Amino acid sequence: MRTQAGGMTGMALDLPWEHVAEDLGLVIFLLLLAVFLFYGTINLLLELKFRPTPLGPPHPNPERVAIIVPIKDDPSIFNSVPYLRAIDYSHYEVLIIDDSKDPAFRSRVDALAGGQIRILRRPTTRGRKGTALNFALENLTQYTPKFVVILDADHRPPPDFLAKAVTAIEDTEAHCVVGYQRHDVGSTGFFGLTYRAGVAAAMRNLKARYDLRFGAFFPGSGAIFNYEWLHARGFDETSITEDWELSFRCYSEGDFRIVVREDLWVSAAVPNSLWGLVQQHIRWVAGTTRDFRKHARRLLRARLPLTTKIGLASQGLAGIQAAAFLLLGIVLPLPFPVKLPLWVSLGTLVFLGIAWGWPVVRGSKYEGYTLRQTVAVLAFGFVCAYVLAPFGAYAFFVGLVRNPTFWRVTKRRG
Repeated sequence: MRTQAGGMTGMALDLPWEHVAEDLGLVIFLLLLAVFLFYGTINLLLELKFRPTPLGPPHPNPERVAIIVPIKDDPSIFNSVPYLRAIDYSHYEVLIIDDSKDPAFRSRVDALAGGQIRILRRPTTRGRKGTALNFALENLTQYTPKFVVILDADHRPPPDFLAKAVTAIEDTEAHCVVGYQRHDVGSTGFFGLTYRAGVAAAMRNLKARYDLRFGAFFPGSGAIFNYEWLHARGFDETSITEDWELSFRCYSEGDFRIVVREDLWVSAAVPNSLWGLVQQHIRWVAGTTRDFRKHARRLLRARLPLTTKIGLASQGLAGIQAAAFLLLGIVLPLPFPVKLPLWVSLGTLVFLGIAWGWPVVRGSKYEGYTLRQTVAVLAFGFVCAYVLAPFGAYAFFVGLVRNPTFWRVTKRRG
């Protein structure tokens, strides 16, 4: 018995652990490849299914509308106010929620008051954007509007924005109509062109999600809401991505009628640097992952179409792509016992290149780019993917295990 046990121990020690590691590496590689193929297929499908919104003349009722613009030390607001004043609509007001503690900045903001512009300040500046939005919604109860629009400090709506927005929400009886944040302010150089094209691609993606019932969501601003509906639900003041949290929460409650209109747009400003995009990316990924984790169980149990559940889950866990990208760089050098055929490897690379590159090409064309600009965007976008990957992976894991609190206002070029 002692000899047999010893022999078994010896056999265990002689097992080729290097082959076990190779097999494990192959399994991990195939799982990572599945992640890329899944998201690549979704990207390509949504781009192929994008259809422009049929155009029609605006015919709004003259319902009262409030535009809420939360700001904090963002000078973009001083360039946006002339556009807010120039909106061609008979019954609206603009509420600027100023959370600045800088006396000089506050004085400049106070000078904007008058006409359609009203300045509000909270007694305490605790919390983040969601807290400021809730404060504004409460301050509208005395002068209850029918609809409320949420914009960012850098947004510059065209004169017909409210007429089109009110028409869209009245015709569809939706809780929310999402518009397009066209980042055409400061969209110069490689970074500016790439950011603008990426947002255009994301908007086309969102419109296709809506058409396919694939879980369209509120992306943060540039949208009009039914005021009573939004006031009753409010924003999660603990979330750093209060827009996503509202979408996930209301879907899980089976109470979210959302419409996406790419023809309802506002001009917006590009972040002032790649580092600004990195910080923005960290917040988006960490916050979205946390919000999905918070509501995932209820979303799975909700009475929603299967396609909607898949769409919401894919968006809520989209940060996994960054983690998979980093892990792939670690696993690829391992000597797998089974090699993929060359044609399979090349075919996969071509498919993934098209799945991620084609939406950007179409987004560039949507923004009127030349062929040279489009090529530059693809090249710089490839570089940006490597820059964002480690930060996105970190943010994804933070969102999985913690309630992130990182928040910083993105500095912009306009």
